[in-house]
Amino acid sequence: MIREASATLRITYPSEREADIVDRSVRPETLSTVKYRSRVKVVKEGRDIILIFESKDTTALRAAINSYLSWLTLLKSIYSFLEGQK
Repeated sequence: MIREASATLRITYPSEREADIVDRSVRPETLSTVKYRSRVKVVKEGRDIILIFESKDTTALRAAINSYLSWLTLLKSIYSFLEGQK
């Protein structure tokens, strides 16, 4: 893939447990072998999740970032809800 647009996001979670859950939840999305306009790599460092985006153009980059941020927001809501059920 030719990298025309890229971005790196680092998100720090309150606990390593929450970062582990996010890592395990989004990593399968990055393993597709189908050729898309964007590619995302997930790296976990302690409580940090690092998302590295590479895209063919800025439109694809924006779409990929929006998708992942939506998933992360949903995961945060689910995690908070489940923690509140304890």
